Amino acid sequence: MNTVVLLILIGMLILFLLKVPIYVSMGLTGIALMLTRGGIKWGIISQYLYTGTNSFTLLSIPLFLLAAKLMNTGGITRRLFAFCMKVVGWLPGGLGHVNVLASVIFAGMSGTAVSDAGGLGSIEIQAMRENGFDNEFACCVTAASSTLGPIIPPSIPLVVYATVSGASVGALFMAGIVPGIVMALIMMALVFFYAKKRNYPKTKFPTGKEFLKALKEGILPLMAPVILLVGIYGGVFTPTESAAVVVMYSLLLDVFIYRELTFQKFLNILKETVRDAVTIALIIAGATLFGYVATRAKIPQMILTAMTSAVSNKVIFLLILNVFLLIIGCFLETASAITIVVPLIMPLLKAFGVNLTQFGLIIVLNLMIGLLTPPFGLVLFVVSKIGNISIGRFSRALLPWLCALLIALLLVTFIPGLSLWLPTALGMSV
Repeated sequence: MNTVVLLILIGMLILFLLKVPIYVSMGLTGIALMLTRGGIKWGIISQYLYTGTNSFTLLSIPLFLLAAKLMNTGGITRRLFAFCMKVVGWLPGGLGHVNVLASVIFAGMSGTAVSDAGGLGSIEIQAMRENGFDNEFACCVTAASSTLGPIIPPSIPLVVYATVSGASVGALFMAGIVPGIVMALIMMALVFFYAKKRNYPKTKFPTGKEFLKALKEGILPLMAPVILLVGIYGGVFTPTESAAVVVMYSLLLDVFIYRELTFQKFLNILKETVRDAVTIALIIAGATLFGYVATRAKIPQMILTAMTSAVSNKVIFLLILNVFLLIIGCFLETASAITIVVPLIMPLLKAFGVNLTQFGLIIVLNLMIGLLTPPFGLVLFVVSKIGNISIGRFSRALLPWLCALLIALLLVTFIPGLSLWLPTALGMSV
């Protein structure tokens, strides 16, 4: 690789470590790379900054963010938790299983790990403490299960990935269902192990009357993921339009059914949504410019040449790629990592015959694991604050859960059918 180009890329990493905003770091790096290719072209800069965010698919991001915040504010998450308590609370380690199942259902509406951790997390941790569970265990289950949010559809990271890679959003959404269920089962197996070892409590098996009462309370929130999946597969609306559907459905429940959303709360939610959405849009804009200039500077080709000369086996390539992505996930926010990494490694994926839909699940799962690891794991910090536990102590307690997630990652990486079976069965192009 050209020495000047290498120094510029190192400079970008230094900017990241200095906590310069991601979009600024990538934009400056793109401009610096331009200087090595004949000078700054302001027209190209403005064109690609605009092109990066001028996408119909990206409209779903602020809408999914808004939907998640509405659910956490309007009492939907509380009702979901109560329903899950009746379904699996009677298993050994009951509330641990409830925690995982609630995340599975909430994942079908929110699309983000942080929304799950911040919204459901406070309810789950408090309930587990009050019922005799160790605080460390409660925090670990909450953090690990929140990673299901972007795997089970809908998923904001998968929308970002689809925008960058050109993969089908609908196929990616369907591809996440089976891996998400596998992840949930692995976590529930770990909960069962701890419950037997530490004699954690469980609730009594619900009577038919108790179950029907919980179902009556939870049926409307439970219908949200059903409406989304049936609507997308049935061709009623696109994956992007599904975000608007879930927002309208959440508003309907919060305002007219449960009546727990005040006008002031709604204004605060809108402000938070705009702030978060603009941040993601700026990252995508900066990454689009960087990706264009990096391609012109032949950086992907250089990486491809270096990798293919050292590795010729697909299995070894996938192992190295996973290690690389796990490291990236420790230092970069999810949307930033996807928009930076994917354009650079696309030639490698094609060279080794890695399916783009399957890789979408691989990269998102890697980055979700990164959300649980220091130094920049956002879910780690959110749950640490909610659970009032130190980062060091929390990180050590999370190790078995990280191992469980790594097992799921290896299954998704080396068994393509986990990701591709459902979209293929539904006749989608993968």
